[in-house]
Amino acid sequence: MQKLNFLNTRDRKELFHQLKEQFDFRSELDFLFFEASDSKLFLLSRDYANLDLSKLRINNQGLYLGKRERDGIRLSIEGSQLIGAKKNLLPLTKSQAEVWMKGEDIPVNGNLGYVIVKHDKDILGCGMLKHDLLRNMVPKERRLKSVTESDENFLQDSFG
Repeated sequence: MQKLNFLNTRDRKELFHQLKEQFDFRSELDFLFFEASDSKLFLLSRDYANLDLSKLRINNQGLYLGKRERDGIRLSIEGSQLIGAKKNLLPLTKSQAEVWMKGEDIPVNGNLGYVIVKHDKDILGCGMLKHDLLRNMVPKERRLKSVTESDENFLQDSFG
């Protein structure tokens, strides 16, 4: 099980300040925040403290929010969806979004650093926009192998 350090009030304020500066995040998340030794950030429900964990084998604790990097916070897909960014949002066309979901980098004008990638209302994750190239941060195991019309029809029928 990974070793997580609880973020105290000061560390939590610093994290929210970073998120506000980087993504114009203006809300409060009512969770416990933890940071691993490798700068990965996790959040847990406050009810976690009331659970008896003595008889459980736990591999990971919490939802992976992102990682503190030298040049900002690199959010996970779930972290990108959770914070509701209003700044450094990068909208993609349908064809660009398909390329993104396959794990490929996309040529895009700009040099913003970490950005939240979206298509229409869907948040697709976080990428690094530097030197006119959007670097893909989607983990290999979460990338799509292909996008076909039947996939699109299924998703449209299922999720409308």
